[in-house]
Amino acid sequence: MQNMRAIEAQFEDGLLKPTEPLPLRPGECVRLIVLRRPDPKRWDLHKLAATTDEDLELTEAGLDWWAEQLDSEDKVEAR
Repeated sequence: MQNMRAIEAQFEDGLLKPTEPLPLRPGECVRLIVLRRPDPKRWDLHKLAATTDEDLELTEAGLDWWAEQLDSEDKVEAR
């Protein structure tokens, strides 16, 4: 791929509109790879890393025992 470069564009009314002029001829065909910018509200790392009361309840509900049972079943099947 020759002359590949990253550009910023905004999607409006069904069209991608570059934020800066591009050195292209009218009617010239190009290939695009579209990468969305992550939504900061969706990827709140502090919120994702925080534990909740529900996490503690699930741990206390015996999930450790369940995980140990699954591990021991895997060991039996591996023999």
